[in-house]
Amino acid sequence: MFLKYYTDIIGLSPKYVAWVYIIYNIWNAINDPVLGVWIDRMRHRAQRGKYVYIMRVTVPFMIVASFLMMLSNPAWDQWLIFLLYTGLLFIYDTAATAYSIAYQSFMLIAAPTKEERIDVGVIQNYLSQAMSFLITLIPTLLLVGDGKQEVIIPIFSAVIVAEAIFFTWALRGLREDAQMYESLDKQHIDTKEVYKEAGQIIKSRPFLTFIIFTIVTGPVFFYFTPFLYYMDSVVQSTGIEATVIDVSTHVIALLFLPVMGSIVKKNGTKKSVYLGTIFVVLGYGGIFLADGIWTAAASYVLIVFAVNYLRTAISPAPALLIDENERTTGVRKTGLFNGLFSLFTVAFSSLQTVIFINVIGAYGYDGLAAEQSESAMLGIRVATGLIPLAAFLLGLIPMALYPFDKKKEDDISAFSNNARRGGVKM
Repeated sequence: MFLKYYTDIIGLSPKYVAWVYIIYNIWNAINDPVLGVWIDRMRHRAQRGKYVYIMRVTVPFMIVASFLMMLSNPAWDQWLIFLLYTGLLFIYDTAATAYSIAYQSFMLIAAPTKEERIDVGVIQNYLSQAMSFLITLIPTLLLVGDGKQEVIIPIFSAVIVAEAIFFTWALRGLREDAQMYESLDKQHIDTKEVYKEAGQIIKSRPFLTFIIFTIVTGPVFFYFTPFLYYMDSVVQSTGIEATVIDVSTHVIALLFLPVMGSIVKKNGTKKSVYLGTIFVVLGYGGIFLADGIWTAAASYVLIVFAVNYLRTAISPAPALLIDENERTTGVRKTGLFNGLFSLFTVAFSSLQTVIFINVIGAYGYDGLAAEQSESAMLGIRVATGLIPLAAFLLGLIPMALYPFDKKKEDDISAFSNNARRGGVKM
């Protein structure tokens, strides 16, 4: 959302945007594991809790940073806009990383089995899609076509207020039971052993193959921002047309979320990913070749369906890695794992932005131009369709080497359920 806002409305050069996300990657490499270990070492306190407390503290930083990012002025020098964007992204990302680690850690102990986590993931997808309806509706309406900052700021502000209300309502009712932490508070990891443990985790086959898969297939999940550029510059649709396509597409995908969850429960992660290949090929291949708004819309339906299906398919994997490590070592390292997940996934997710912005820049994209050249439109097609398609096909290689089949996943799930609800048995 802010990528297109800064290139097209604020007028920040793609060169500066690329540098913003390079710095963002470096910061994540330093920040994420440290936050993970820090959260691991925190103790649950009866008066304030632990994971829910962290979520409540970090949300205001995310909200305020989001608001301030809108206030850049196109009249400012490029370097000043660059510094402001970088600094606010730094604040937002640090808070968002802590929130994400705390949320994932809380979810894993609240829902210890694979089946429960898939169900939670489906519900989470419904809620996130409801929120993203607001988050994506506004940029689709305002950033496709002739967007004006004086109109965008008050409407974005209303969206941020709605987000703040939603977070306040959700976190206010969230409770932590001290019994949830009984088995965790008895487990300790020596600070001196942190880097050794992190190295062993990174070198393990389950972690390595899963992380390589998520990094390589990153462009598949980076679809909304390219959609904005595609509808604006290639299809040349109006904001209303782009919004109708985006909203109706996500509604269709939401109808099938329970079915997606059932497929993943039945087949396990690996086989479920293989089954998603057909939707990825048809969706991303179709949007590269689309010759009009209706073929683009049909392809986008398949893309959104594929993205939601793949998210559901891989959603149990991080928890399974954590549970299996606890089963073999006797110590649960949720924060360390989630810090490493953030390091390799969140950090590298910005790489998709760097790739996208550099590809369209290399083909001649000009965010301030009234109409893009044929070369620039081809660049958007390549960045929106061919790169994600090639990335997914390449990602099937590490997925083939991923060692957990359905039987293994069921065994790990049974251990986790017993450890959280029936006492740890190694």
